Amino acid sequence: MNIIAITSAHVRHEQTPLDEPVKVSFGAMSSRHAIFLIVHDDAGRQGIGESWVNFPAWAPWERVAAFERAIIPWMIGREVAEVPQFIGELYRAFAGPAAQSGALGPLLGALCAVELALWDLQAQAAGAPLATHLWGWHHAAVRVYASGLNSPLPRDLIDEHLNQGVKLFKLKLGFGDDEDRRNLDALRRHLGDGASIAVDVNRAWTLDDALRWLPLLREYDVQWLEEPLTPAEERRLGILRAESDVAIAGGENIMMPPGADVDEIAGQEWDILQPDLTKYAPLHVAKRLLDAARTTGKRVVPHFLGSGPGQAASLHFAAGCPEGLVELDINRNPLRTDLLDAPLRVVDGAIALPETPGLGWRLT
Repeated sequence: MNIIAITSAHVRHEQTPLDEPVKVSFGAMSSRHAIFLIVHDDAGRQGIGESWVNFPAWAPWERVAAFERAIIPWMIGREVAEVPQFIGELYRAFAGPAAQSGALGPLLGALCAVELALWDLQAQAAGAPLATHLWGWHHAAVRVYASGLNSPLPRDLIDEHLNQGVKLFKLKLGFGDDEDRRNLDALRRHLGDGASIAVDVNRAWTLDDALRWLPLLREYDVQWLEEPLTPAEERRLGILRAESDVAIAGGENIMMPPGADVDEIAGQEWDILQPDLTKYAPLHVAKRLLDAARTTGKRVVPHFLGSGPGQAASLHFAAGCPEGLVELDINRNPLRTDLLDAPLRVVDGAIALPETPGLGWRLT
């Protein structure tokens, strides 16, 4: 057991404007933000964790305040023997105040970054790559699927990733029937027989909408339908699943605090579970969810739409999942491509994991 003594920590906030907004059914990002928590131990090592701050627009500054005014002061001087136990203690310290203001989601997003930084440190202390430290055996390279596609279709980026061997592309829907149909048809025509399609509605449809769309999704041989129903209608997901021969995917918006009942989560009406290690699924909880999913026959494909360190951590986690598949947003994003000391290079549709201890990739 490697005991980590936390000596200091700091937050790093990066942002970059976008020429083209990244659109989803409920809003758009006109700039990219990334929040990193960097934790230092008494051996001089640095652990990196990323926290999801895509929405709302004020999330990055809210997260910085949470770290600087509460979480970092609580962490300094403590020792970490077991990461899950430490994260549980941290959660209990702040869950009460967070619940009073309806801020359990932001708290979980912050805890996700803490946990990733601590696992990075522990793997470095063990002298092992993070995936090896987490799993023992794991996939040496993790397949990626391309996401973040909406109108206008980025045909140059699609072709770039086709040439890199990517075989699955996920299209955003939820912008109205006419636009969605045009985009789905355009993507199918562009891909031809070279790759498959998944779609993500970002919780924009009613049950009636989703049922009406099923025949068209079958016609276009869509591999999965992600987060189809509005939050108010998700309780009716079982009805949709019973009618659909297209796999139903979701999970990025399921809150998974320490101690979460992962058997209950794995038993929900999803065919594909998509925990996000930077958003609502601390890594140790996501590992437990993977074990629960094995007993229910559910697939686990981690969700991610953020920056370089979070992508790297998601690769290490996905390396221990049977499918060995993870999301890769292919829109131009300097915070994913320019902040790491080595590129996240896609070869034959997959990214090879580094053999250096910890996360492997480091921030520049």
